[in-house]
Amino acid sequence: GLFLSTIQIQSKVPVGSAIIFSYIIAAFPAFFMALCYAVLSSALPSSGGEYVFISRIIDPFIGFIATWARWFAMIATIAAMAVGDMVLINNFFDILNMHSVSSFISSNITAISIILVVVFLLVNYLGVKTFGRIQVAMFVLLIIGILSFILVGLPDVSMSNIEYSMHINLSDIAKASSLIFFSYLGFAAIANAGGEIKNPEKTLPRGIVISMFMIAAIYILVALITYGSMSPDFYSSYDFSSGSVPEAASHVLPPLIAIVVAFAGSIAIISDINPNILASSRLSFAWAKDGIVPQKLAELNPYGVPKWTLLVNGVMAISIILLAKEFMNAVMMINMAILLIYIAISTSTLILPYKHPEIYENAKFKFRGMWVVALLGMLTSALFFAYILRLEGAMPGFIFLLAWTGIGSGVYVLTQESHRMHWRLFKEEKKGKELIDREIVSRLLGKKYQ
Repeated sequence: GLFLSTIQIQSKVPVGSAIIFSYIIAAFPAFFMALCYAVLSSALPSSGGEYVFISRIIDPFIGFIATWARWFAMIATIAAMAVGDMVLINNFFDILNMHSVSSFISSNITAISIILVVVFLLVNYLGVKTFGRIQVAMFVLLIIGILSFILVGLPDVSMSNIEYSMHINLSDIAKASSLIFFSYLGFAAIANAGGEIKNPEKTLPRGIVISMFMIAAIYILVALITYGSMSPDFYSSYDFSSGSVPEAASHVLPPLIAIVVAFAGSIAIISDINPNILASSRLSFAWAKDGIVPQKLAELNPYGVPKWTLLVNGVMAISIILLAKEFMNAVMMINMAILLIYIAISTSTLILPYKHPEIYENAKFKFRGMWVVALLGMLTSALFFAYILRLEGAMPGFIFLLAWTGIGSGVYVLTQESHRMHWRLFKEEKKGKELIDREIVSRLLGKKYQ
C-alpha cells in the first residue's frame, strides 16, 4: 500500500510533505511491538502465535477475541488490496493514455474489486497453488519498481516544493502516523521467529533495528521524491483521494518509469490478496478443529479446502468493500483491528514476568527495561486507535469491527462447553505443578533444618 497511502493519506489528513515525519513516528510503535512479539515468541514458541500468547498470559477469551480481530484484519486487507489494486491498474492505463479503459475502471472500481475478490476465492476453492510459486517474482518486481523510482526521481527533488507542501501540525502528523502505521505491520511476523534464532539476545534486536531503518528509509525516500517533485500549482490542483505515487510521478518523471512503477505496484499489491485468503482460512479452520467455532467451518471440499471458511471470507470482504468504498477507509478498519491485538500483546508482555515467572524464565530473548517498551507499545497503540476514531469515515468501520467482535464473543460463549476443558486441564496441570514444587521445596527446607 506504499504507492497508495503516501498519496491518499492527504484525503484524510492534509499533512502534505510532512508525511515524512509521520512515517518516522509510525516506526516507533512498530518497533516496540516487534520487541514484544520477540519476547513472547521466545518464551512461548508455538505455531499458535498470538492466540497462545494472550490466552496463556491474560485469558483464553481475550486470546480468542484478539485472534478473531486478526481474522477481521486479514479479511479487511483482502478488501483493501482489491480496491487498491484497481486504483493502480486504473492509473496504469491512464499513464498509457488508454483513457477509455481507465475511465471504465474508475467508474466501476467497487464492482471490479468485488469481481477480483470472487476470482481469488474461486482460485483458492479449486486448491490452485500457482500464486505461491510466483510470490517471490512479484516481490522482486516490486523492489525493481521502487528502486527505479528512487534512482530516477531523487535528482529531481526540489526543496522549495517540499517546503510549500509541508504543513506542520503535530495533531495532524500524529493522525497521519496512525493511518500509515499499516505500512509497518510486517515487523510482528519477523519477531515471531524469536524462538528459532541462534543467540536471539543480540541477533533479534539488531535484525529488527536494521530492517526497520531500511524499510523506513524506503518509505521516506518515496514520500520525499513524490512531494519534492510536485510544483505548487500541481500540488494545489491534484486529486489526492483517487491518486497514487506512479500517477503523480507520471506528470514529472519519464513516462517509462511511471509505467514500471504502476505495473510493479499493481502486481505486488495483488500478490497480497492470496496469502491473506490462505492465512485467514487456516486460522478459522484451526479454531473449528479445536471446537472454538462450529465444526462446519472445517468441512473440506473435494480439493481439500475449507469451503465454508472461504465463503465467510468472501462475504465479509465484499461487505467491507461495499462499506469502505475507498482504500483508506479499508486501511482504517485494518489498523483498528490490529491495534486492538497490539494492546493485548503489549499487555501480555508487561505482565508476563509477574504473572507467569516460570514462562518468562524460559524466554531466550529478554532485556532490562522490557516493561518500559511494553508500556510504550500499549500507550502508543491506544493513542493511535483514538486518533483513527477522530478521522472522517472511521466510525462505520469501527461499528463494523464492534459487531464482528460481538459475533465472536457470542460464538465463544455458545461453544464454551466444547473447548473450555482444554484450558481447565491446562490450569489444573499448572496448579498441580505448583503443588509439587512447594512439596519439593518444603522437603529440602525440612532436611536443611533437621
